[in-house]
Amino acid sequence: MELMVVLAIASVVLGLAVPNFRTFMRNSRLVSAANDLLGSISLARTEAIKRQLPVAVCATADPNATPPVCSGAWTQGASSAWVVWVDADNDWVPDNNVNEPVLQRHVALDNTITVRSDNNGRIKYQLTGFSSPPSGGITPTANVAICDLRGTAMTFNGLSAARAVRVSATGRPRVSNSKAEVDATLAAIGVACP
Repeated sequence: MELMVVLAIASVVLGLAVPNFRTFMRNSRLVSAANDLLGSISLARTEAIKRQLPVAVCATADPNATPPVCSGAWTQGASSAWVVWVDADNDWVPDNNVNEPVLQRHVALDNTITVRSDNNGRIKYQLTGFSSPPSGGITPTANVAICDLRGTAMTFNGLSAARAVRVSATGRPRVSNSKAEVDATLAAIGVACP
């Protein structure tokens, strides 16, 4: 009888814990992805100031290629990887030479995560730490949305399950999970998430 009571209690506890653990894992993946991207953008800004050279970030299908090839806007799966490189010749393209080293290579995010971005999936900082203006047919990315199968569903207190990474006109990057900011980011990109 005691064993049956213990098994009944254990099954109730597991029934409550498993869905919460699943939500915890999803939230952890999104937070990690958003913070990784924010860290790479911040690295580009810091290195541009330190090196006194333009430094850029771009989405790529293969971050380990030599040289990496920018793939356009961030998406899901393989195209959710990115690289940070010194863009000494200011052409928005990572070149395979000593003057343009790749500073960071980030592997593709988990395939349950969808990344959406505006413009060309590239962000570049000038030696002042300010965002690079459009040039050479490239308009820099200012809005990136990161979500999973929950989309922009509201969790609590006006917060979204998704994350928005926004780069201001002055170049300051930040992450937000405010439902209003995530929705505004997706509107600026012109797509839904996922």
